[in-house]
Amino acid sequence: MRIADSVVEQVRDRSDIVEVVREYVPALKAAGRNHKACCPFHQERTPSFNVNPEKQIYHCFGCGAGGDVFSFVMKLEGLAFLEAVAKLGERLGIRVEPEERELSPAERERIGGRKALEAAREHYHKLLMTSPEAEEARQVLKKRGVSPEMTDAWGLGFAPRSGGIGLALTKLGIGAPALLRAGLIVKREDRMREMFWARLLFPIRNGKGETVGFGGRVLGEGEPKYLNTSETDYFSKGKVLYGMHEALPALRRERKALVLEGYMDVIALHQFGFTNAVAPLGTALTEDHAALLKRWVDSVVIVFDPDAAGSSAAVKSAELLLEKGFSVAVATIPDGLDPDELLHQRGAAAFRSLLDAAVDLPEFKTRVLMSRFTGALSHEDKAKVAGQVLETIRKCPDDVLKGEWITRLSQILSVNESTLLSQLAKGVHAAPDRALSRGSAASKALGAAAPKAAVPVDDREVLLALLRMPQLAAGGLVEEADFADPRSRGVFRRLLALLAEGRPREGWTARMLEGLSDDEAGAARELLCDARELRDPEKLVAEVVGRARKARRLKELEPLVLGAAGGGAVDPGLRDEYRRLLSDLKGMKRG
Repeated sequence: MRIADSVVEQVRDRSDIVEVVREYVPALKAAGRNHKACCPFHQERTPSFNVNPEKQIYHCFGCGAGGDVFSFVMKLEGLAFLEAVAKLGERLGIRVEPEERELSPAERERIGGRKALEAAREHYHKLLMTSPEAEEARQVLKKRGVSPEMTDAWGLGFAPRSGGIGLALTKLGIGAPALLRAGLIVKREDRMREMFWARLLFPIRNGKGETVGFGGRVLGEGEPKYLNTSETDYFSKGKVLYGMHEALPALRRERKALVLEGYMDVIALHQFGFTNAVAPLGTALTEDHAALLKRWVDSVVIVFDPDAAGSSAAVKSAELLLEKGFSVAVATIPDGLDPDELLHQRGAAAFRSLLDAAVDLPEFKTRVLMSRFTGALSHEDKAKVAGQVLETIRKCPDDVLKGEWITRLSQILSVNESTLLSQLAKGVHAAPDRALSRGSAASKALGAAAPKAAVPVDDREVLLALLRMPQLAAGGLVEEADFADPRSRGVFRRLLALLAEGRPREGWTARMLEGLSDDEAGAARELLCDARELRDPEKLVAEVVGRARKARRLKELEPLVLGAAGGGAVDPGLRDEYRRLLSDLKGMKRG
């Protein structure tokens, strides 16, 4: 499928990239010509992410990410181009309808699987609400305090012991291959069987709101108590967080996530107004989960049970987030309660107090470790606690926080701070990826990407002026040979091509970037987001190009004038030209 170019251009031209980006990055602030914030695509504490409203582009000087409003939404939400156009079009009230074309077999199969998942969600939900067989499931929800409104909003469902999903979807024209692809039926010993039966079902949606799988809680006796959809093209439990779609507005607004353990906990928090709650699907947080959260939030509160298993899970998940640059705290549920039990028994205020009492990860880990000892700690006990807490502190990328935590740990354990600092330093080799400097030989040996060389100063100056006043490129004032860097020449050629088409007009920047290689586009975005004032671009171009041409000519003459062998005669005209160029260049100052 494709969308008409005219519709794409209409959506692009009417989308204000600053407004769009600010919906995802609330901290975006005006800074001269640009707007700036910390980059949503990588970890940083000093803002290097720039959005240029005049050119309608974004560029991060830290990680190099950049593009137009479409690429921003695509990258942040993991959408395809057509999906991003449709999403922005809906925001603007523009009807975006794909043009018809023949779908490939693979596309038809993938679409069939998605239809099967959505149809199954509706079928299971209807059974929960109306089937007499679902009474036990309804009573479970009632006992756990799940309101009818939440049951409906989250699309909770019921899979009967007798099954029937295959027959129900077949009546809708959805066949067995689609059900198998969606994970609704599974193949066991050369026979097909339904994935879920006699279970209360929790539809799992991705960030776009699409149903990608289900979690099922057994009704009555049976194992496992909770069962998730098997890994499919649409669903991977290590990449999806329950409640992510429902939590997105709050995550964008608050830049903080509450991470819990289970479906019921997440629903209860949302029901009581804590709408930034999400949960992994029966597994510890993964790097994919961290990357998903990093798009929207800067800080995370882990809410886990205080038992040994819960504490270990909390530490494991929190350490991963800490290493990825999040601000992390841990809140402990008291008295052996689940989060949803605490809310229903003691109310939202009690849960808010629990969140306010959350502690940072090193303090939480210190408390957990010290609770395993009775009486005063021996020197050996202190060494064990210190060693394990230092392993956590070492994962933090912020040296200031490390220093604060070391000071506090020394006070709690009554251990010399310098001793802890020495112990911390001994473990630096354990994280070679951060110890290596960028571009070092060791870093390259490990496959790290070396930083790209900067575009030469003269090239930058000329391109900056041309991008501010594109018409200067068409008057013969500049030629492709005037640029030393191939990236610069590529940007210049693209600019000339746009001018030949009768452009640039409004929105030309994004169209120019589309015709460049990744390296060329990166160099162009940096210049487009350069906020310096240029008082006289035409004069600047003339001076820089003139100086560059004289320097090139001087280099051509050097072997003829200075390298004449055997005392041979030098053309007087070339000698005079060489001396004149030398004098001119000495008198010129680089802008």
